Amino acid sequence: MEKVSDSSLIRQFRQWVLTQTSPKYRLFVKETDENVIIIETSYCRGEVTFFPMDIIQLSVLNVISDSHEFYLHFQMHTLEHAKKLFEEMLESVRELAVRPLVRVLLCCTSGLTTGFFAQKLNESAKLLNLNYEFSAVSYGNLYQAAAQYDVVLLAPQISYIWETAKKILSNKKIFKIPPKDFATYDVRAVFTELKSIFPPDLSYDSPKPRLLPLKQQIKSHGNILSIALVPQDQYYLFASRVYNEDNDVIYDEVSIKPRISLEDIYDLCDVAFAHDPDIRTVGVSMPGIINEGRLTLVHQGFFECDIEESLSKKYSRNFILSNDANCIAVGYYASQDHYQSLSLIFHPAIGSFAGVGSIHNGQLIEGYKHVAGEAQYLPIESADSAPEGDRLSSWSTPEEALACVSKTMASIISILGPDALLLYCRLIVQTDELIKQIEKYVPNPYIPEIIRLDDVKEYMLLGQMILCTEI
Repeated sequence: MEKVSDSSLIRQFRQWVLTQTSPKYRLFVKETDENVIIIETSYCRGEVTFFPMDIIQLSVLNVISDSHEFYLHFQMHTLEHAKKLFEEMLESVRELAVRPLVRVLLCCTSGLTTGFFAQKLNESAKLLNLNYEFSAVSYGNLYQAAAQYDVVLLAPQISYIWETAKKILSNKKIFKIPPKDFATYDVRAVFTELKSIFPPDLSYDSPKPRLLPLKQQIKSHGNILSIALVPQDQYYLFASRVYNEDNDVIYDEVSIKPRISLEDIYDLCDVAFAHDPDIRTVGVSMPGIINEGRLTLVHQGFFECDIEESLSKKYSRNFILSNDANCIAVGYYASQDHYQSLSLIFHPAIGSFAGVGSIHNGQLIEGYKHVAGEAQYLPIESADSAPEGDRLSSWSTPEEALACVSKTMASIISILGPDALLLYCRLIVQTDELIKQIEKYVPNPYIPEIIRLDDVKEYMLLGQMILCTEI
């Protein structure tokens, strides 16, 4: 098959990749397409794919969980940058190469009895040469720890949470350990159960965009690139979309990376500009405090970083940097015609900070230095029994989330009185109990409709696009 790109840099990078052999993986050119280089182990399949316009795709698929752990496109500019991204990809491959075939998390009330059972299971797996790894955790740490495991086994004393756990950990396999097996530490029964789980379906299809309706046409003065950085439990989803003047989507891409860097945003822009040189304005939606284009997101290494200026100087285009919760609120508001005022509580990943985005009478509330909505500063404990100082950042169980969300919503109702409250929080799977908790602080007639959101990417992209039309 004819090469799709034959620039000098592409040739150098391709030749360099082919020299990166290792006994830890198999590296070869795909028989049916020489534009694809494959890196394969028993646990993953990595691909380096070359496209027109010097665009390269790097991906790593976990063949056990059938999920991408690394996925991105970038345009070739320098050999050094391409090598750096390839090394990031290889890091995922190497991590999967040494990772046990199946990682299993046992959970009970305190983690003590399951800790002993996990020890027995690890000893037996080693004797039987089975590539399993078992760990134990207390209930209070279950939902945050589960992100690192493939299977969760619940001890009989907490089997009552099975239905809730399945909804919160919807991408994990959740099972109840039968009381007899748990009481006798029957390792054979556990191994038999695990054998029935795998292998998975290895097919992968990119999700198609679910375009949101607009209650009125948004008029822009050129094509807009909307970028959304969506936090997940173990990685960040980088979504890029180009809207034309008629609000039609003419470009849509998704990447997956373990962290945020300014170079990642450069790569997203490079690829989008290569596809559509007519992009006039770029909006970037991401977590953190964003004030006049400067980002503070301490755990990712940003403190008062002038992202807007850096991007504008590099590309000579208009850039708008926006808070993710604000963009979701704007996107939801624009896609409906029932509410003039609404507030969103956004808790994107277990263990992360929560944010609030509010629209009042059609206007986005950003506040002094754009700190409005930073719920991490609310003087509300993460649970009624939490020690002083352990606040919003530590939502790790449904009980903690319920206590904290109810108090936050009561505060929003008493101050803003929105027509509707939106909630994105995986730890809360239904609103009935939430309403009961809010009623402790606010009389029921004053509680507005509460709407759970299962996905926010579409609202975030749409909201960022709308905010870009204001310049």
